[in-house]
Amino acid sequence: MPRYFFHLRFGQRFVPDEEGIDLPSRSAARDEALAAVRDLAAEKIGGNSRRWASWFIEVGDEQGGFFRTPIGYPALELVTPDLLERRAEQPVPIPPAASAPAQAAARGRVADIVREITTRRAHSAQLVEVNQRLRDELWSVYRATEDIRARTSRLVSLARSASR
Repeated sequence: MPRYFFHLRFGQRFVPDEEGIDLPSRSAARDEALAAVRDLAAEKIGGNSRRWASWFIEVGDEQGGFFRTPIGYPALELVTPDLLERRAEQPVPIPPAASAPAQAAARGRVADIVREITTRRAHSAQLVEVNQRLRDELWSVYRATEDIRARTSRLVSLARSASR
């Protein structure tokens, strides 16, 4: 099995992983790095995203580095066929049934959210209409300005020819 190394970097500061760990593939090493990021940034361990801001985990093997991910910010996850297969194999948890009062409260919150969305959509539609009217007015002003510029140019040209 290949050996992978998980180095830490903060700007010019570099903390090498001298021991490394044997893993079956680069994909497994990448998953291990992402798990370490989640653990380091987790509140339950005493870490937080701000403490790790600008820190990176760099993963490498004997040939060199091949993966780098930030610790203090949400790490991007590369979607690969093996990741999709593993997710498909994992059971989807079914949430427990909520009590009647909790369901009623949830429906009330959903209704509030729907009302807020409807209000915002109506306001957005009004803003679009106002925007279109302003664009039309601006276009009219632009056309008038262009007409004035053309007339002024002709008048200047006539004045120059008359003064010769």
